[in-house]
Amino acid sequence: MDKEKITFSVQMTAKEVYMFTMYHVYHGFSGILGLCLSLVALMNLVLSFDSLSDQNKTILTFVAAWFTILEPIRMFFRARKQVKRTKAYSQPLNYVLDEEGITVSQDGESQTIAWGNLAKIVKTKSQYFFYSSKIHAFIFPKKDIGTQCEALDKLVIQCTKNTNVKRKGSFPRYID
Repeated sequence: MDKEKITFSVQMTAKEVYMFTMYHVYHGFSGILGLCLSLVALMNLVLSFDSLSDQNKTILTFVAAWFTILEPIRMFFRARKQVKRTKAYSQPLNYVLDEEGITVSQDGESQTIAWGNLAKIVKTKSQYFFYSSKIHAFIFPKKDIGTQCEALDKLVIQCTKNTNVKRKGSFPRYID
């Protein structure tokens, strides 16, 4: 493998944390179940509206809104609070991705995580999530990676092909 090195910085924002949280929650069992419950409540409300008591209409409206309106709003405010209280997010995090792994640095300190120590890598429309555990991930907005996204895809595929790291999303199947 050539010595591909991808370097970029990320200034974490509430929007980026919110998008990660939305993906993480709504691609898990509880998020999918919650959406299904909201959908069933909405369908029941619409189809049985005339025969429902006011109390049942209120309950069904609340259940229908919980995972589709209320939970996303709550997650946004939680993400905003998390960005404000997390000291590491107060300034950019600098990343170098190469065949050794992911090196993150800030204020003269750095740490490298080997590719094999990652659990999963997810590529979405606007971000990459490099999970170091089931719930913790490095969030890499594509806007911060810029023109290096294709090189990052190639590096991820090359460095994870003989590991237990799962790749999800729109990674190319084969590389040149």
